[in-house]
Amino acid sequence: MTSGTSVPHLRRGACGELVWQANYGPWRVEARFPADGIPFVGPSELTISLSAGEAPGRADQALAQARETDGIPASLLRQIPLADIKAQARAALAQEQHRARDEQWPVPARCRTELDYALLVAELIRTRATGTRATQQALAARLGVGEATLSERVKRAKALDLWDGRQLTSKALGLLADWEKEREE
Repeated sequence: MTSGTSVPHLRRGACGELVWQANYGPWRVEARFPADGIPFVGPSELTISLSAGEAPGRADQALAQARETDGIPASLLRQIPLADIKAQARAALAQEQHRARDEQWPVPARCRTELDYALLVAELIRTRATGTRATQQALAARLGVGEATLSERVKRAKALDLWDGRQLTSKALGLLADWEKEREE
């Protein structure tokens, strides 16, 4: 089923939603994500459709391939890279919302202030936007703390209303903006 696979790409749909699309042989696969990643950054809809009539001169070949499998084959479902699709969507949303940074946020060894916790979750989001899987595990290793410690800090950041589990809150964005402003002075 890998023959005829097109290069996947992300685009904005008619309603502002993020759409990932790729063709696998005669099948078009689309994953749609809610606009701005709300209520979550993951596909809310997955569509597989026959795209035989869209490639001039290849319609007969595409229909023959689809007939061979008697509809959507199980092998196609196994090929859909959902984790990669989600990572690409997260990265695209973070970049659009100006949350992606090239440099790491300077997370302190111990979180004492609201700014410390804001820096922590900003770095968690930046790490997630790079497509890293198991972001809390990767961040804990990089910071030299245990996963349980990092998890507790992330919970504390949520309790302080610095993030909602997906994105920074306006309170955290304000703290980070003030911090960056002070650094520039």
